[in-house]
Order: sequence, then structure tokens, then C-alpha cells
Amino acid sequence: MTDRETLLYNSLKGLYLLEKSDTHRVVSDLMGLQAQFANYPKVSLKIRASDYREEDPFAGLVKIWSHRGTMHLVPEDELGLHLAAFDNHGPFVEGYWGIAQRDAEYWAAFLEDQIGQGNHGREGLKAACVRAGMEEVLLHRVFYGWGGLIREMVCRGRIVCGTGTQKEYFLPKSIVWMDRDQARRVFLRRYFDHYGPATLSDCRYFFSNWRKPDMDPLLQELLPELCCTVIDGKKYYSLHEPIQDGTLPECVLVPGFDQLVLGYRDRERMIDKRFLRELTNISGIVMPSILIRGRIRARWKLDGNKVLVTSFDKRLKKDETAIRRKVKEVFGRQVKAIVFSDNQA
Repeated sequence: MTDRETLLYNSLKGLYLLEKSDTHRVVSDLMGLQAQFANYPKVSLKIRASDYREEDPFAGLVKIWSHRGTMHLVPEDELGLHLAAFDNHGPFVEGYWGIAQRDAEYWAAFLEDQIGQGNHGREGLKAACVRAGMEEVLLHRVFYGWGGLIREMVCRGRIVCGTGTQKEYFLPKSIVWMDRDQARRVFLRRYFDHYGPATLSDCRYFFSNWRKPDMDPLLQELLPELCCTVIDGKKYYSLHEPIQDGTLPECVLVPGFDQLVLGYRDRERMIDKRFLRELTNISGIVMPSILIRGRIRARWKLDGNKVLVTSFDKRLKKDETAIRRKVKEVFGRQVKAIVFSDNQA
């Protein structure tokens, strides 16, 4: 394999895109599955999890605002690990989201009580708050779509979000809190174990919500344990020696916001620079994609019982059979038709 192919092969292997494992191990090792769009983590587990069950794909998982700053599914028994790495479990901050600390404490306790009584849905909780005298301005701040008091409660482990498509909230099971730096040490090791070989720049990108002065000492502490590979003058690190003699698969299907794409600042191991805009739109949405012999060459979209495949150029005709086979492998009878097009059609 070339140097670039070696990097990609080890990424595919570490991220469970070559061999499946059980759901808990996959989600734990990948440090969560990004979950702004409910279907993407489901497809991620279809592809990666050996114990995937269509009727209950997220068993053992909860949804939180991750230390990476976005909604993620994480193992319920690692909730304390993820929240500790976020380092946001102290008292509510005075005036944050425009809410006085006293009001935040009062209404957080009210919401916990309601959820404990079985009122889990967002609209039901809003209605209960109105009946209890919450004014419209505060109601908007508590249930603000990008966070608000709900987010602050999740980040402090007081509630978790439901894993389904409905906006629901639940009381978590007992949380075992960790020291922040110890939690981050766990995640740094997992990063170089499963995303490596990767540069320090890639690592900082993945953990971009951690302050550099807090992160760099932990990185320096870990470096002596890591294997270093120099490629084109860049240092790549991993927790183990990279596999040099692997074979890249003919076709790999990955969902939107996949860890394979989000795990690296430099994505040249998997996609040509000229196609980067085809993969991520101006709103920052990372599209579902298809790798052909180690390069991302197309997008895919599930549309009812059809999969629409859009190639980035006109050179995928000979690869349609491999793509059809992979789509059928992932979706089975759910997909009745696969439609191909290209951006120049």
C-alpha cells in the first residue's frame, strides 16, 4: 500500500468499517456517534455493529450534548466519563442563556420532578411549565433549540435526551463522575488507538472544544507511549504500529457526519481536495458518502425505499455493481431501487 492508503486502511480498521463489533464497544471506542440527524447514527450501527437490531438499535445508549459540542449517542454506563470531559457540571451560571441562576435552579428541579412523574415529551413539559406560571420569555430560554436550560441540565447529568426521533427527556441512572483530566486522558488514548495514525493537528481538531492550554499537557504526557510514523514530513501518531499490508475494500458506505470524516482536520487520506465541497455543504452538513477503492467519490441519500447515488464526476460507471452490492448489504429489502447520477448530468 502507498503511505496514503496505509493511513486510510488503519482508519477504516480502527473505526470498525472493516470488521464489526458489538454496539457498546463500537460507540465507546468511537467516543460517541454524532446524532443531530436521527438516521445517521442508525446507519452507522447498521454498518458497524454485529448485534444491530432494527427494532431497538440504540439499546444501552443515551443522547447528550457531548464534550465535542454537539449531540451524540454515548453508552449509558459511560455517561460520567463523557460529562466529566465536558467539564460543565458545576452550578448554573448566573445569566447564562439569559436565565437568572435562581430561576434556573427552581425550574430545573421542577422539570426533574415532571420527568420523574412520566412527563417526558418536550411539548408536555412546556405545557406544564406554563401551567406552573412560567412566562413566555423564560419559556423560550428554557427550551431554546440550540441549548437553553435543557442543555445545561443535560451537561450536568440531571437529565438525558431520548434516543428516538421524538424530543423526550429522561432521568439518568446513577452517574459515576471522573476527574476532568482523567476523562480526557481516556479519550486521547482512544483517539490514537482507533483514529490513528493521526497528526496532533488532527487530534486537536477532533477535540476542538477543549482549551489548548488544558489539552496540550495531556498530549505531551501521552506522546512517549505513541508510535510515530513520518509521511511527507508530517508526524503521524498511533497507539500501536500501523498495519502496512492490508487491502482496501472495493466499496465502503458511510453515513453523514461519520467519524471517518469528522476524525481528521486533513481529509486527504480519503478524498481529493477538489471534491471537499461535494462532501460538506456551506451549512456545514457532512453528507453520506461512498468510498471506492479508498477514495470518497460519491454521495448517497436514502429517499423512501430508494437510494440516490450522486457521483462527483463521470467515472463511476464501472463501479455501480460494487455500490449496488454494498447498498443491499447495508439496507437489505428496505431498498427497492438504486438510482445513479452525477454532478455533470
